[in-house]
Amino acid sequence: MSRRIHVRVSPFGEITVEDDGFQGKGCEAATKAIEDALGKPRARTRKPDFWRQSQSHRNEQQLGGGES
Repeated sequence: MSRRIHVRVSPFGEITVEDDGFQGKGCEAATKAIEDALGKPRARTRKPDFWRQSQSHRNEQQLGGGES
């Protein structure tokens, strides 16, 4: 899947920054520099991809050593 960042400016000067193809905190990291340059956002809407973990990050835990 390709990754893209869309920046739209309405005729009234309203700016929308949206990303596609990022997951988890990578969404915010991808748009951080743009948001920093534009100023504090009025609102933030997180798409379902934000709540998905990357396939390469898995939490595993092993309890007990299996040794007596």
